[in-house]
Amino acid sequence: YFQAFHNVRIFNDSLQAVCDSLYYTSKDSVFRLYKDPLVFSNKSQIAGDTINLFTKNRKADKIYVFDNGIIINEVNKQMYNQAAGRTLTGYFLNGVIDYVRVKGSPAESVFYPQDDDSAFTGMNRCKGDVIDIYFVDKAVNKVKFINDVDGIFFPIRQIPQDQRQLAKFKWLDSRRPKN
Repeated sequence: YFQAFHNVRIFNDSLQAVCDSLYYTSKDSVFRLYKDPLVFSNKSQIAGDTINLFTKNRKADKIYVFDNGIIINEVNKQMYNQAAGRTLTGYFLNGVIDYVRVKGSPAESVFYPQDDDSAFTGMNRCKGDVIDIYFVDKAVNKVKFINDVDGIFFPIRQIPQDQRQLAKFKWLDSRRPKN
């Protein structure tokens, strides 16, 4: 095992992370990130109170976020798909994020759906007990809501400025290790 303290940085070509403290053991191949942890995978950022990053064959396999989990996926500089809840569990395929389940009371999301021609149709802001997020080609492809779903869809030209971001939204790309 090893421990790291204060300004911990992890860099890999497909995944980067920062936190204050880290504990890793080869017995279970889990990185435990504490105090303001952030994990970056392509155009996605994951944050929460504590993050466990499970690895298999030296690649990210699963991520579990305890309390205050949020995933943000950058669509472009003005649009960010977001989902937040009490806990967040994500799965990787070949080291790339593939699927995320957000549980909360409630779990919330902001999602920008696209039509068949890749044009944005608007913004969907919803909450429910569980939110499933599916990725294709490193971008959010589909969002599914389970139980007690409540939401609103705004046409692209009528999105209120105060509805574009969840309360926990903080895009922290400046903290991302670049090399």
